[in-house]
Amino acid sequence: MKKVLSLLLLLPFCFGGCGFESGAPAGAKTPETFAEFAEVFSRYGIQGASPQLTEDLEQSFSDLPPEVLLSKGAALLTALGEGGYDADAMAWAPSQNGVYAFDMEVSDVGGMYARFLAGVSALAPDELAFENIREDTSKVDWENGTGKRTVTFEWQGEEFTLEAEMQSDWFDLRAANQLNKIIRRHTSGKQLFFTGDGYQECIVFYRDKEWADAFEAETGLELVESF
Repeated sequence: MKKVLSLLLLLPFCFGGCGFESGAPAGAKTPETFAEFAEVFSRYGIQGASPQLTEDLEQSFSDLPPEVLLSKGAALLTALGEGGYDADAMAWAPSQNGVYAFDMEVSDVGGMYARFLAGVSALAPDELAFENIREDTSKVDWENGTGKRTVTFEWQGEEFTLEAEMQSDWFDLRAANQLNKIIRRHTSGKQLFFTGDGYQECIVFYRDKEWADAFEAETGLELVESF
């Protein structure tokens, strides 16, 4: 229900077109309902789209005025990939169903890049086992929302550091590009692919190019390798 309500909150920002370019070939038939997207996603290893979720999202979209252009596929991926609250740990826990999604205007500003690494790691815990994640904000000017910050992690016996510009509460997408370069150098064939909802959601997959090409063609969602 949280995601259904958030769709209505997007209304002031989405008039005039809040979608993104389709990755489907001209003339290709892509899914039209949330249930159809759920069925396609399941074939690509993205699980968790219950009938109740797709029905709730379908109802929320039916309440939107026609000039609001939102992608049903991206909205469903966001609902599946945003994670949830772990009552035992009393903290956010990432989804582990093949997709990771996050709002680029981040609420947890102090740990946004550590959380990003946790979300990506959950895409393939055995292959992307990032450990000893440490975020350094000592060079951040919190009052003005500027400065530089880093997040360091260990993986495959090496230590890596991502660097980011402080942009108030906005995620610096260059950190995602840096991580993808590291992953490509240390894996065989797999990498991160990204899409969005045309607003401010970033949706992340860890797959190979063949999967990405087929997923684009069947869903109409454009995937990119960097920003």
